[in-house]
Amino acid sequence: MQTMNDLPSTTGYAGVVTKAPGWHTLVVFDVLFNNLASGLFLVAAIGELIAPGTFAAVVTWAYPVALVLLLADLACLVLDLGDSLRFHHMLRVFKPSSPMSLGTWSLTIFALVLTVIVAVEVVVAVGWVPGDSAAAWWIHTLAVVLGLPFAFLTAAYKGVLFSTTAQPGWSSARWMGGYFTSSALTLGTAELMVIAIAMGLGDVAASLRPALIVLVLLKLVTLVLLIADLRAALARGRPDRSLALIGGVALLLGSIIPLCLVALGAPGEIVTALVSLVIGAAVIRQEIVDLPHRVSIPPQAR
Repeated sequence: MQTMNDLPSTTGYAGVVTKAPGWHTLVVFDVLFNNLASGLFLVAAIGELIAPGTFAAVVTWAYPVALVLLLADLACLVLDLGDSLRFHHMLRVFKPSSPMSLGTWSLTIFALVLTVIVAVEVVVAVGWVPGDSAAAWWIHTLAVVLGLPFAFLTAAYKGVLFSTTAQPGWSSARWMGGYFTSSALTLGTAELMVIAIAMGLGDVAASLRPALIVLVLLKLVTLVLLIADLRAALARGRPDRSLALIGGVALLLGSIIPLCLVALGAPGEIVTALVSLVIGAAVIRQEIVDLPHRVSIPPQAR
């Protein structure tokens, strides 16, 4: 008679596929909003610190937009927990060696810093503090500098978190953190260009065009490396024709079309390039999140 110890496990090790997590559309939006928010902040902050005369005006809108996107990310993250009150449980300990712990703390600190930046902007905008206040400038600048490493960790940690699980495909995806980070910077640059265009600052948008072209190409390189990591799991999870179609759509929307549109450089083309990048990013993230659900379980684990 078979005992429980004789039965194959779906949560064990040694080549047995673990149970796929209950992660679906909310996680796709979580990762997407995460990259949109952290990427916009990173590009705006770097631009402001390097060339304040050029970027000082556009960042006044970039930071509030980043905060709205970050709040959307946090909403998806908390809702996906099932029990929203469990979120604060992750802040009870700090374990830098754990991607989950480090990522949660980085996201929390990034959110607090970004809130401070926007709060200072609001206080100055309504006239409660003079625009040339030294105290307001110092608080803003220190918050921007402090936010940079935590925004970077926020952009990268989900890819690292996925790759340290035992899920098929994810466990071998060593380039997932690199892809998410390069994608965040690409999306952030395109977002900042669109904000500059909306504010009538065409010269600022034009100054970012070379950077966006380089970042789109860098993102393509990291995506190719990520696909190389995932190729075995992708081949098991989808028919060849379906996989080729999704890959083609992701390549067109995430790289080829944006590159062509950015090369043209007109405001309408830049806005369309951002839309294309966002849709392409969503397609890729959907495929990544769904991958463990599509990979068949070996017969001995059934």
